[in-house]
Amino acid sequence: MPKQTLVFAALLIALGVGAFLFSGSRTALMPAYPGVLLAILGGLAIAFEGGRRHFMHVAAVVALLGALAPAAALIVRAAQMSPLALSVNLGMLVLCALLLVLMVRSFIAARRSA
Repeated sequence: MPKQTLVFAALLIALGVGAFLFSGSRTALMPAYPGVLLAILGGLAIAFEGGRRHFMHVAAVVALLGALAPAAALIVRAAQMSPLALSVNLGMLVLCALLLVLMVRSFIAARRSA
């Protein structure tokens, strides 16, 4: 799961940096912040085999928060968002939610095999 986490981290960082370069607004970088955290946690999970489970659980919390933040923003003010902000929020929501689902499935499979 750490390698998949790094892939999703790179996608989130690319989404945030791309939106920032397109708009010039610092708030467009929002997807990059959980992306950086996920990259750090994925790297630590690869480097420290003994702590992999703990790092991946923390990464799952980051993914959960990364899905909840844009979901709340979309619920509260989707109608007032620009098309770019709407697409960035939806992209972050989908990426973080998909990563979270994959992580939960991995945790369940690991628990069943133990």
